[in-house]
Amino acid sequence: MCDYVDNNCDGVTDEGFSLSDPTTCGTCENNCFGVLANHDPITVACTPVTPGVPGACTGQCAEGWVDLDADPSTCETFCFPSANDDASCNYVDDDCDGSTDEDVDLCTSTSHCGACGFDCTLPHAISACIHTGAAACDPTNTACAVTQCVCNGPGDCWVNIDGVDSNGCEVPCSITNGGVEICDGLDNDCDGLVDALDDLSGDTAVGVPCAGDPDGACADPSHAGVVTCVGGVVSCQGPNVLRQGMAAELCNNVDDDCDGLTDNNPTDVSGPCGSNNTFPCSLGSLRCQDGRTVCVGAVEPSLELCNGVDDDCDGVTDSGTEPTSDSGGACDVSPPAPAGATSPCRAGTLACLSGALVCQDSVVSTGGMDTCGVDQNCDGTLTMQPDTETDVDHCGGCGLSCRASAVHANWSCQSRQCLFQGCEPGYYDNGGPGDAVAGDNKCGYACTFVSAQESCNGVDDNCDGQIDEGVVAPSPTAVCGVSPAAAGVECTSGVNVSCLNGAWRCTFPANVCNPTCAAAAETCDAVDNNCNGLVNENVPLYGQSCASDDAVPGTHGRCRTTGTYLCSGPNSVSCGAIKADCNSLPGGCTEACDGVDNDCDGATDETFQSRGANAANFVKPTVTKIGASLWIMSYEASRPNSSLSDPGRGNGYHCDVASCPATPLGVTLDKTKACSVPQHMPWFNVTPAEAEQTCAAMGGGLCTEAQWQQACQATTPCTWGYNPRGAACTSAYTASKFCNLGPSYDGNALMAGDQNVLQETASPVLANCWADWANLQGNNAATNKIYDITGNLREITKGSSDYMLGGASFVADSDQGGACAFSAYRSSETYSLYDVGFRCCFTTDPTL
Repeated sequence: MCDYVDNNCDGVTDEGFSLSDPTTCGTCENNCFGVLANHDPITVACTPVTPGVPGACTGQCAEGWVDLDADPSTCETFCFPSANDDASCNYVDDDCDGSTDEDVDLCTSTSHCGACGFDCTLPHAISACIHTGAAACDPTNTACAVTQCVCNGPGDCWVNIDGVDSNGCEVPCSITNGGVEICDGLDNDCDGLVDALDDLSGDTAVGVPCAGDPDGACADPSHAGVVTCVGGVVSCQGPNVLRQGMAAELCNNVDDDCDGLTDNNPTDVSGPCGSNNTFPCSLGSLRCQDGRTVCVGAVEPSLELCNGVDDDCDGVTDSGTEPTSDSGGACDVSPPAPAGATSPCRAGTLACLSGALVCQDSVVSTGGMDTCGVDQNCDGTLTMQPDTETDVDHCGGCGLSCRASAVHANWSCQSRQCLFQGCEPGYYDNGGPGDAVAGDNKCGYACTFVSAQESCNGVDDNCDGQIDEGVVAPSPTAVCGVSPAAAGVECTSGVNVSCLNGAWRCTFPANVCNPTCAAAAETCDAVDNNCNGLVNENVPLYGQSCASDDAVPGTHGRCRTTGTYLCSGPNSVSCGAIKADCNSLPGGCTEACDGVDNDCDGATDETFQSRGANAANFVKPTVTKIGASLWIMSYEASRPNSSLSDPGRGNGYHCDVASCPATPLGVTLDKTKACSVPQHMPWFNVTPAEAEQTCAAMGGGLCTEAQWQQACQATTPCTWGYNPRGAACTSAYTASKFCNLGPSYDGNALMAGDQNVLQETASPVLANCWADWANLQGNNAATNKIYDITGNLREITKGSSDYMLGGASFVADSDQGGACAFSAYRSSETYSLYDVGFRCCFTTDPTL
């Protein structure tokens, strides 16, 4: 029992009880069926909060019971509605909402004006019910009013002279002007209204376009008005109407003041113009020429020049102490001295003095010969200079000699640098006898040079003061019997060739060239034992690739591993890869509908009728039981290699045209199986022939038209496959229940219009889009929903002589085409389209 006690003493307490079950909602004591009073048991549900805390119980009131108070746990009022509203004035709560006659129109109804039965019929008048204020309508703020007096023709017209609505239209009236109201100060139609207070649509002189004056801007359409009745007289009225003299005349080629003349005495051309009146600048005057204002006679400022004139008209000639636009530049500019040299010359600056340009502060050449490092004549070149680039006695500067303190050494000057050129013949700078310090560019060691490379001979061949140092050992191929083709470290860097007492000696690693390379035997040990360039040539398969199921290819499935052939003895090899245990792999040995041999028994996606060597593991499609011996796939069929956004590849043909006439001639038999899983792009563009062969290969068959409709209607019968069954599945879509139907669901709300997009199976963006089989045929929470049977794809079913496409698709034009019983879509066995899919039915449970 759910009582927080281990009743059966198995070490686990309250196992088998779900805290999201309505009978144990959050806690063992919280039974929603007891908490909720007068609720329909089928609708009772639990929403857990935190383990150990009572969850929220929800449900709908049972038939005949209504919840009118603020407590959602009780449906306390018993009432059967007789209408959908309380629009009948009968003092009865017709719609069972706790209020009486609240939907009666007491504000505008002429039969119930302010109160039930209050009639607004008035003598000789058409009446209306008028409500004033914001309070609810009642006799204090709602009353009958005359909207129009009756007029049936000459001698039978009435007028509400006293303006009192309660007595209607009490005075008869005579009609003038044939009963047509015109602007003449008279009530022509006897309705109690005169001229503009009445309807003047019959007066042809009123309401026509007009102008305030026929000339100039007054006649422009932008200043048009309408003939209006004012004080019994017609006149041109309007917010934009312009009359003569209302606007000032401007220089714009327009008769602004509407006097019949254009640009006469414009008001915007008086006064001077220009920016400066300081000599030599002067102002001009504004004139009207060709509809434009023009400045005539003005002299404007210009750039200040060194010319004795105040060009910029600022009152200062040649800008005073400030430079003019043509001064301030360099003058008396000599060529620059060569790099590293100096020059006595210097450029000056142009200055404006007394209206003329003068070069100030410059130094020019006085002639003469260049000196060491000085361009004395300022011509940009140095002459009569020592070559400090190459002169060994003037290297890098005058008087800098490279031969100072030289001892049997040769020197040169290159690019102004002293460079040691080696010792004189027979002398060396290496710290040998007679040379105090090696590398000090003083050659004190006398020696006869034989070779730059020291030989293994006991002689100082390279005169570096040492004997047999740094000798270059010959390769093992030259002195040790190693083949030139041998590349292993045991035959190259692993061989030690050393100079000992003026002669070469070879030593090898263990098991290599023993006693010599020519006499050594090759064994399988990953080294070149005889150094002939071949490793383990006695076992040709060594190092080649292999797999754990090479002996029987394809039998290890997901457990297949790869490796290489390894030594198993001196003259034998074996594959280093071994079959993995599927229990150690992600997902374990459970066979999934994914085109992979998950349980590694040599069979892929095996069905309940052909389970393979590992009979405990086979593909168990999610199905919903809809009859005594009838199951249907809970999800639209998808391919094993599909994903959330990819429908996958492969056709559903399983037998050739000889056995299955509907199979196209020469088509490749992909033998693709179908999956019943959520969150995968469904299989579309499939023919009925493919669907039939695929369902047969899974141990089932293509659902018949009757079976499919039975699944969709969920015993209610439902009009559409919506949850929950009952009233919800017999009405069109709402904000809380909708499927991927063209007119019902917008695939992309961010784009304008209705976007039709195919969704994955059991898409979370849809709401309650499944046929509800809860508490039917023993289905549990994992199997009691048949998703997308309405919308997404039309589904192929088997008819008596053809094929019926059940349910509308994501591109449907009407929700009615997706109804469970709609059977207008018919096709042949070769028909396919991008919005057509299928699901299979089984007469035996395919999960057992």
